[in-house]
Amino acid sequence: MKLLLIDDDEELCAELRQVLEAEGYKVDIAFDGLQGLQRVLEKQYHIIILDLKLPVLNGYGVLKRIRKTAQDIKVMVLSGRPLGEPLLKEDGVSQDEEEKILNMADLVINKPFMVEDFILKVKELALSIVENSQ
Repeated sequence: MKLLLIDDDEELCAELRQVLEAEGYKVDIAFDGLQGLQRVLEKQYHIIILDLKLPVLNGYGVLKRIRKTAQDIKVMVLSGRPLGEPLLKEDGVSQDEEEKILNMADLVINKPFMVEDFILKVKELALSIVENSQ
């Protein structure tokens, strides 16, 4: 199963890639939103793991575009800000817009997270893909 991890935290990406590959997943990484979106358009992925705060194009913009072009991809959003807390100006969306956009995700988890919990969530998404394809 192919995953795309879109996050600008290189250390976190390296750790998650190692753990995911040990579980048998093939993992590509993009360090900014535009690069991630380009990869989504060029390759086929089963699951995208998407941070919200990204350079060039934020995760909100990436998620909106993914849903316009590839609705069948499972998307797990990683948020460093607890959901429901006031947005900052640099987030680039209103509270209402955030809610609508995040409803496009299959799963939203907050950072920091336990790697074991993260892997369980990825496995749940992967299982849902297998079940839906039967």
